[in-house]
Amino acid sequence: MLNKGAVVQFNENHKWCGSLGIIYEVKQCKDYIRYMVGVPIPMKGTAYIFVTDKENAIEYVGEALLMIGDDK
Repeated sequence: MLNKGAVVQFNENHKWCGSLGIIYEVKQCKDYIRYMVGVPIPMKGTAYIFVTDKENAIEYVGEALLMIGDDK
C-alpha cells in the first residue's frame, strides 16, 4: 500500500502513461485501495486522477518533500 505524499509514475496500464503525480488521498474500500493522484499541469493547475491498486497502473518513485495546502 502506498501512503499519502508518495510520488508515483503512471505506467503503460494507464492512459496517463509516463506522467508523474503525488498521492493526495488513500481510501481503503472493501476489496481494493483507491488512490487520488494529483498530476500538475503547467499553466492549468492540477488534474486529480483516481486509480485503484487492482489496476496495477502506478509505480512508486519516492516521497514528496512539499505538498501545497497540506501538512502530510
